[in-house]
Amino acid sequence: MPELVDSLNCPKCGGPLKLGPGDVIVTCPYCGTASRLRSGTPFLLRHGMLTARLDRAAATAALESWLEGGFLKPADLRRASRVTSLECVYVPFFVFEVDVKTSYAGVLTRTGTNERRAGTVPRDYFWKVLGRRGSDFPVREYKLPLAYKVPFDTAGMLPESRFLNAEFDEEEAVRIVRQEVEAHERELLKDLVDVVEEARTEAAVKDAEFLHAPIWLAGYAYRDREYRIVLDAASGEVVRGDIPPPTGGLGEFLKDAGRGIFGR
Repeated sequence: MPELVDSLNCPKCGGPLKLGPGDVIVTCPYCGTASRLRSGTPFLLRHGMLTARLDRAAATAALESWLEGGFLKPADLRRASRVTSLECVYVPFFVFEVDVKTSYAGVLTRTGTNERRAGTVPRDYFWKVLGRRGSDFPVREYKLPLAYKVPFDTAGMLPESRFLNAEFDEEEAVRIVRQEVEAHERELLKDLVDVVEEARTEAAVKDAEFLHAPIWLAGYAYRDREYRIVLDAASGEVVRGDIPPPTGGLGEFLKDAGRGIFGR
């Protein structure tokens, strides 16, 4: 996208909008209004955020606690590692309430009887879609702590944090939701039948919300190699942390595994 920072202003407060390549939904850094670019359709999504409960000091303490030890971690992980980077990023998500009904027919073979089964399974989800393309963010592992949701307010952002706009709009997010929910439903059918002969999923996507979640992205060095940790700034939970492989071969692996299981 061409540089348009000087030519686009917030439709609510008139402040300049800071755009990045590929941005489609942009949040005003002055009033927090979310605006859709390149569309004449009004932007009607509710815009919320998660409260960041971990500042830099608390995030550092949480990372050090995670490095202290745990199942399959090297015994000297905390002692021999150091945090090399730490940045808070507000990540955009579309969150949808989805009512699903999946009708299926198939064969259960695991019992040796080749039992034919059919039925309809209703489910409902709060489904999230990351508003960025080509990201390796661990979306499936990340559990949105919706208990900390508040209306979006730029004053509530952590100092020196970085803000990411969405790279597609809610219409594309709905298409992604339908694809992901259908694939998820087919996976769940494996609990009911071993051979799926027919499957049809009807998904009613409703109550969309645009939400920014504060995430601490950390890097740490251990034995001259770099690893990453993704820390939820709202809940304080580690979403994903890279664990170095054991350095002492099978003996150290078994020792660490025993410590993790038996606590010694």
